[in-house]
Amino acid sequence: MSAVPLVEQLSREMGISTAAALFDGLAPRTVDPVLAPMFRRGGLPRGEIVTLTGGQSLSCALATIAVATQEQKWCAGIGLGEPAVSSIADLGVDLDHFVNLVTPAEDWLRVVSILIESFDVLVVDPGFLPSAGERARLLAKVRERKISFISLTSMPGSTEQIEITDTQWSGTERGHGRLRSCLVQARSQTGVHRFLLPGPEGTPAEAPAPTPAEGISERPVIRSVS
Repeated sequence: MSAVPLVEQLSREMGISTAAALFDGLAPRTVDPVLAPMFRRGGLPRGEIVTLTGGQSLSCALATIAVATQEQKWCAGIGLGEPAVSSIADLGVDLDHFVNLVTPAEDWLRVVSILIESFDVLVVDPGFLPSAGERARLLAKVRERKISFISLTSMPGSTEQIEITDTQWSGTERGHGRLRSCLVQARSQTGVHRFLLPGPEGTPAEAPAPTPAEGISERPVIRSVS
C-alpha cells in the first residue's frame, strides 16, 4: 500500500508533511534561558538525539537538564564517571530526580534501552561510536518514547549538534586565588553563543559583552548529521 495517501491526509488535516515536521510539533523541554538560544526551538528536543561535545560539555549537559529535574522529570546519566554531587547540585540539578549509573561498555545499549522506557531525559557518554544498527535501534526507541536524549559523543543521526569551541576560566589572574567562573563559547545550528558556566552563582549566566580585541570567532554553522 502506498504511503502517499496517508502523507497527503496528514498534510491536509494536521499540516504535517514529513516525519521531521511531526517531531517538530512536540514542545521542547524548558531549559535555562541562558542556554535556550543554542537550540533550534529554544529548548531541549523530545524524540530526537542531541550531541553536545567539547570542553565543559558535561557541565553544559547537566545545566541543560536542570529545569527538567526541577519540574520533577526523571533524568539519568550513563557513562558520565562520578562527577561530584555538590557540583551537580550547583548547576541547578534536583538530585532527587537525577540518577547517575556506571555500566560496562558491553551492557551500554541494553541499559540505555531499559532506561528509555521509564526516564524522561538521558545524558549519555558511551565512550565509543555505536554501530549503525545500534544507532538505528536507539533512535527508534527515542522517537517512540519521545524522550530527550543528549549524547556527549558525536553520533550520526543526531538532529542538533552543539560544540563547545572555547573555554576561559577566571579567578586566578595573579597566579593564586580560586576559579570562580568559566566563559564558554559554543557553536550550534543557531550560531555562536557565549555564556558563563559556571556563573557567579554556579548556574549559567549571561557573558559580558566581548571587547573589540576579543570579538567572536565565527565558524560555519554545522548542519544535521545524516
